[in-house]
Amino acid sequence: MRRIARALGIGIAAAALLGVAGCSADEPSADPQDFSYDSWHVSYEIGVDDEGRAVAEVTETMVARFPDFDQSRGIVRGIPIDYQGASTDPRDFTVTDEHGEPLPFEIEEDDDFIAVIVGDEYVHGRQGYVIGYTLSDPILAREDGLADEFYWDLIDFEHLQPVDAFSAEFVFAEGLADRLDGNARCYSGEAYSEAECRLEGADGAFELAPLPLAPREGVTVAIGLEPGSVAQPPARVPNFALDVLPVAAGGAGLLAALGGIAATVASRLRRRRAPGAIIAEYEVPDELPPLVAAELVGASSRAIPAQVVHLAVRGALRIEEDESTEGKSGGKKEDPALRLLDPSRVGDPLDARSLDELFGSKAAAGAVIRLPKRDQEFGQRMKRLGAKGREEAIARGYLEKRRSRLGLALALLALALTAVLAVLLVLAIASGRTSPLPYVGMILGIVALLIALGLLSKQRMHTPEGARARARLLGVKEFIRVAEADRLRALQSYSGAERAPDGGIEGGVDVIRVYERLLPYAMLFGLEKEWSRVIEVRYEEAGAVPLWYPALALHGLGGLSGTLTHFTGSLNSAVAYSSSGAGGSTGGGFAGGGGGGGFSGGH
Repeated sequence: MRRIARALGIGIAAAALLGVAGCSADEPSADPQDFSYDSWHVSYEIGVDDEGRAVAEVTETMVARFPDFDQSRGIVRGIPIDYQGASTDPRDFTVTDEHGEPLPFEIEEDDDFIAVIVGDEYVHGRQGYVIGYTLSDPILAREDGLADEFYWDLIDFEHLQPVDAFSAEFVFAEGLADRLDGNARCYSGEAYSEAECRLEGADGAFELAPLPLAPREGVTVAIGLEPGSVAQPPARVPNFALDVLPVAAGGAGLLAALGGIAATVASRLRRRRAPGAIIAEYEVPDELPPLVAAELVGASSRAIPAQVVHLAVRGALRIEEDESTEGKSGGKKEDPALRLLDPSRVGDPLDARSLDELFGSKAAAGAVIRLPKRDQEFGQRMKRLGAKGREEAIARGYLEKRRSRLGLALALLALALTAVLAVLLVLAIASGRTSPLPYVGMILGIVALLIALGLLSKQRMHTPEGARARARLLGVKEFIRVAEADRLRALQSYSGAERAPDGGIEGGVDVIRVYERLLPYAMLFGLEKEWSRVIEVRYEEAGAVPLWYPALALHGLGGLSGTLTHFTGSLNSAVAYSSSGAGGSTGGGFAGGGGGGGFSGGH
């Protein structure tokens, strides 16, 4: 059916183009397709060649009737080249009038059709044309294996001229006549019509009595022969090497590539695990600011908001609400703003770099910035800051770029298999294979190739030091998740008391400060809501307000989680913003189901 649609489209285009080509500015503007056929008779003599493959000698006799004024120079007959993946190799063309006198003609060829263009001067009235040519492999072995079949369109389904009488005859050579299976059908009408016409035959010959055809109506015959009556061209014969092997090579390549992914992931997981159990921790060293810690725990998307809150709880900046925005009347939170307090209150050079990216390197204490909603330059600065965190994780020895040996080996194997697949695909395409299997293999191979190329690049993996740092951060996560009583025991333990500012005394402002400093890391782990509720309780018990976000007192201490979510959302939106350049297709047959057909018309 796809072949029919393609042929019909090409026929229309060819007829239109040839019609335009036959008329110039000083010639009549009448449509060269405006004529009719008194009769159209086709004759097929079907035999086999020395290889046992079918060959058809075709003669088409047409009597056309043109108007008496200069309109058309003759006719055009298009013969399809491809039939079920094999070339019919139209050749040995002859063109005469009905009396056997040669007529001038030209042959034009593209990838799908050979066009026979007959005539070079204007013709009037009744004109006869006899076109002869030879076709290869017009008999197809059916997919069900029950028969070989001459299933052929005798005339195209896009001709614009009526045919008063269309007729046909078929003669099968002696070697094929005795293999006819007695099944023969004829279909006529518009494309896909199932209306049958009468086809009579005996002793290896068939005849279709004359019948009228309206424009865009055609005739198709299906004549059955015993299975194996003719040899099929190589393009139609199943070929293990060219049909099955491409799928096998593509599938094996994809499996190797997926194995490479699994090996690489396994290597990354193995290298990030530190020996020993995870122990609850409440202190994060200065050399692990959120920008670096995010890379170690796989939370890069949360790094920027956590880093800003980290600077706030350390006293380097303060999160405020921009009073210039109109939001109070609607009960909405005002847009967040950041005020630089004390640039010296940073614990790591990356913290200082963060302040420079936020406020500028020359900003003094008291400088205020409002988080922009649409500022591409600000978004790019924050992206650079996130990238700096990744660079520092590598520079400080926590991460390194390397390949998994097994993953690399499997990637190279996948590339070798896709190279084999490429050779098989070239051979399959060159031989005109009709099987879809090579193309399935091609899809598998493309996926395998993309994965394998990705595996060739080095991946970020934890070093032993990075694995230990990650374990410490997971200890912080454990501290955040355990019950309050367990947290207090950790603070009051011997090791905890050595580090706690107040000697591990329960409650008090120092515990609040410890809890505040863990908030950015709770954000990295996606536990900011749970941890905010814990801090809220501590604020209420101590009668304190967060100096790093004083506007919280206006909303109530119970609103820390919602306020923090609003701030994080605003910052993420500002970071993600970038300008956009975007502006604002046996029976059961039907007419047209066979080979042949082509197109026809005037010029």
